[in-house]
Amino acid sequence: MLKIFEKEEEVAEAIANVMAASLKEDYPLFCLASGSTPQKSYQRFALQAKHTDNVRKLRIVSLDEWVGIEKESEGSCYQMLQRDLFSPAGIEPDQILFYDGMSDDLQQECEKIDAYIKEHPITFSLMGVGMNGHIGLNEPGTPLLDHSSVVDLSNETKTTAQKYFEEPATLTKGITLGLNQVIASKKVIVAITGRHKADIVKEIFNRPEAGLPAQELLHHDHIDFYLDTEAAKHITQKVEG
Repeated sequence: MLKIFEKEEEVAEAIANVMAASLKEDYPLFCLASGSTPQKSYQRFALQAKHTDNVRKLRIVSLDEWVGIEKESEGSCYQMLQRDLFSPAGIEPDQILFYDGMSDDLQQECEKIDAYIKEHPITFSLMGVGMNGHIGLNEPGTPLLDHSSVVDLSNETKTTAQKYFEEPATLTKGITLGLNQVIASKKVIVAITGRHKADIVKEIFNRPEAGLPAQELLHHDHIDFYLDTEAAKHITQKVEG
């Protein structure tokens, strides 16, 4: 379902409310994108979650990470979530299972996350969409995988990601969940906000032949796309809901 909100703040509030409601699951396992788009959602969720006992039963599993970047480094996917969500919400290290992009055995990292998800299905995922339509670090042309993999980053991702780092970072590969693992989540929200995302939103919704990773998440009953009017300004299809 496509839901368009007037302001980015309304998107963030709606997502935070869904996240808070998802804590009521018996075994909540969240898979969450890092970056600027979900930042406000996490801030609002943290304000709600830190006042409840439910947050202690929450578990977080990694969506993706840069290969060759230290976990605690400025710009790592883990560090962004630590800053925006884990620390403000009081989520402890023993509640988090993340890829180690510095590991000497990246295949083992993939297997570690895959085994955990197989045993503990993801109950809620929040995804962002890259400027080239990627989900996680599944770049355009990536097959629909039901397992984690190490991927080559596109030039656009390498360039865009520099904004997360204090100094220029050497980025060549990433490690990420497969698209089918994201789709298999019990509930998924894909958040896209801001005028700078309007062109890729147009591709996703108006050009089905584009073959973008984000388009694989369309037309699933349990997956909602939350957009603000800035991102949605070129959409021509009928809005549902």
